[in-house]
Amino acid sequence: MGFRHGIFFLLLILPCLGQPEVEIKTQLSQQRAELHRLNREKTSLTDFLDGLYREKSLIGDLLDGLNKKESLITGELGALSDSLAKVRIRLDSAVVLQENVVRTLYMNGGSEDVAFILGGKNFGDFLRRINLFSFLAIERSRYSKEIEQNRQLVGTLVDSTKALLDSVKIIRDLRQAELDSLTHLEKRKKQTLDNIINDEAEYRNAIARMEESLKELARRLPKPVLKGDFAKSRGGIPWPSSSRKIIHPFGIIKEKRFGTTFKNAGIDIATEPEEEVFVVADGSVAQIYWLRAYGQIVIIEHGGGYFTVYGNLGHVDVAQNQKITSGSRIGKTASDGWLEGAKLHFEIRNGRQEVNPLDWLVSA
Repeated sequence: MGFRHGIFFLLLILPCLGQPEVEIKTQLSQQRAELHRLNREKTSLTDFLDGLYREKSLIGDLLDGLNKKESLITGELGALSDSLAKVRIRLDSAVVLQENVVRTLYMNGGSEDVAFILGGKNFGDFLRRINLFSFLAIERSRYSKEIEQNRQLVGTLVDSTKALLDSVKIIRDLRQAELDSLTHLEKRKKQTLDNIINDEAEYRNAIARMEESLKELARRLPKPVLKGDFAKSRGGIPWPSSSRKIIHPFGIIKEKRFGTTFKNAGIDIATEPEEEVFVVADGSVAQIYWLRAYGQIVIIEHGGGYFTVYGNLGHVDVAQNQKITSGSRIGKTASDGWLEGAKLHFEIRNGRQEVNPLDWLVSA
């Protein structure tokens, strides 16, 4: 990276540090205010729990942005360091050339310029001495300017490098503060979750909210627009995660704790916290949004009217309308989920009609 590129980067990045996360921080502030209100009013624990998950998701998005920004700055810092080393080499070379010019002048009587010129043995020697003196004077002036320019360049790059280092430190401090906030959030959430699991009314309320969310998901599905032969993949599509332990199968589920029943539109797979999630077939990202009880949702359209749904994500690596190929990473599961630990909610839908994913996934 050249000097101009380095300075351009500084002018671009330094004034904008913190700008990409402004919107997320605004949402985070609003979410925390809502949590405070819910806690003060002693309203439904499920509402409070959902607010906690949403807050954690927002903090995760903020940290992702900070990590990407830190990576960018670190790369630019390395490039600036390379430029600084090259400039110093040029500076050393210019100094050596300047020394050669001075040495040449001295060897040719440069201490007395006029005597040197007039000391020619004949007219031809006189002209040659004038030309030599002019050449040496020009070279001395050129290298003097280059040395000065390089000195200024080195100084500017050093200042720029220090500014970038300071920026990285600020970003790291901010990230650490958010991580500390997550630690306190975990304590509150676990206490709330324990209260729900041990309270039948709240547990039934949580199950009801899950069913409402699945109905909302079906309502929000877009109209199919892609052509394709996804239907031919029945029984042969790969699993969306390395884990294959089913917590809740497809269909009507009866919970043992309080005998609560609910309809599951897909399957729930137990995963490790922040386990990678992969798309099961080629397609396009149709929707990404937050869904109560299911966290971050990614919906992929595969053509022929078919969609796959990936829920309980803590990190999302794809963007709306992005083309995606089978096996590509969509994101990672959240560190935990409603009523259970970390899990992936996975659905296959033909239009709005849900189908049993176990009929489509390749046998374990």
